[in-house]
Amino acid sequence: MCTWSRQLILQDVILALVINTSATLLTGTPLAWSTWYPFTCVAFMTNVIAQLLLPAGSWAHTLTSALGNASWRIYAQIFLENLVFVTIISLMEAFTQVGVAGMLDAWWPTYLWLVLIGYVTSVILYLAFKPRSTTYEKTRSTELK
Repeated sequence: MCTWSRQLILQDVILALVINTSATLLTGTPLAWSTWYPFTCVAFMTNVIAQLLLPAGSWAHTLTSALGNASWRIYAQIFLENLVFVTIISLMEAFTQVGVAGMLDAWWPTYLWLVLIGYVTSVILYLAFKPRSTTYEKTRSTELK
């Protein structure tokens, strides 16, 4: 439940690439096209479906409302959204690779690393795509003070 844009889809692709590649490397599995590509697709589609179904952004906004206008509130929101989506993506990848029986055993050893890697990636993406004020806007806001 988000507003779709090229930027969001690009972020989803990047996150899928990073999470799947990281999970593959963390488990010691060789990076082979025959497994890496399909599991990157699983990560991407899982993320997209989760975004269609879950209002994680609204949850994060609500859960961080006590922070008010704190400059770091956005980073807490990013962490909470990342936690939801990385959990879902990594569980689905573990399920796809080993099935229900071994899913938690395959998932847990990489999970905390993937949350950290996903969070850092999400912050970098936020900063990279964050709207920047133009020189005119900066000049104009200074004049109005």
